[in-house]
Amino acid sequence: MGSEKRKQYVYHIKQPDMTGQVLYPLNRLRDVHPDAFARHVKKYEGREWLLSISVPPLNCLWNDVLHFSLMHPNVPYRALVSAGFTQHQKPRDWYRVPLEDVIGKPAVLYLNTRVLSDTRQLLPSDFEPVTASRAEELSEMPERNLEYYRSAFKAGEQPLVYKRAPHFFLKADLDVSDYTVLNWQDEP
Repeated sequence: MGSEKRKQYVYHIKQPDMTGQVLYPLNRLRDVHPDAFARHVKKYEGREWLLSISVPPLNCLWNDVLHFSLMHPNVPYRALVSAGFTQHQKPRDWYRVPLEDVIGKPAVLYLNTRVLSDTRQLLPSDFEPVTASRAEELSEMPERNLEYYRSAFKAGEQPLVYKRAPHFFLKADLDVSDYTVLNWQDEP
């Protein structure tokens, strides 16, 4: 009787107004679905500088990659509720993508350990190659993200869900038609 390895996933939010079954990086979305691009680029208001920074390991821009969470969506949901936020207590759907489906594509782990707004530059040391073991190690909620939630709540600010959490960056479009959709309110 051998030990069965737990399947690993990365997660991407499913926008309620999504057009089609393919996720596109923001720069590609501008060409494929200009109306959707106009809606989604608004999340960078006040942080427009992010749209022009380079992701060195993939030789592209921040908005040339799809941004995935390594954490099951219920983890940040529970942490936001625990920090005192109530506006997040509504259903939100997420795609659950098997890591094995994207690990061979141009991708990188973004560690997100520095305060990026201080330098407005990503360094090669901010990234690691994607391995299943490292992705699993980074799939828990980091304390720095919990501290950020608590600080945002005390200041009366709306938090960014993954501001201080590691990400999985994928430099590709991704057909999600065969992937499970789950609600972040549901336990893993």
